[in-house]
Amino acid sequence: MITTDLIIKIKANLKIADAEKDLIITDTIQEAMTYCNLKELPIEVEPYIRKKVKSIINYETENGTTAVFDVKSIKEGDTSITYNVDSTVSKETIYGLSEGDKKTLKIFRRLR
Repeated sequence: MITTDLIIKIKANLKIADAEKDLIITDTIQEAMTYCNLKELPIEVEPYIRKKVKSIINYETENGTTAVFDVKSIKEGDTSITYNVDSTVSKETIYGLSEGDKKTLKIFRRLR
């Protein structure tokens, strides 16, 4: 599917009216195309891209875009900060390709 058509379909499914999230959508599509070694993604990848973009939007809504660390908890007495660094929910797995993402995209991947 052509990237512009995929962007339009994702924006329609997520009910995004403006172009504010286009960069997130485009980056996610590009990352999937790079991992899969494809010039265009098939329509069957749309649910994955949509869910990935939605998780990024939710993450940015909750934590903002300028947060350096994922803070899990802060204790003020004797100062204790716990960071959210498990393998399923961290800034790297939200923005990048996690093992689950790679497993999902594996069926579309073309080896060189």
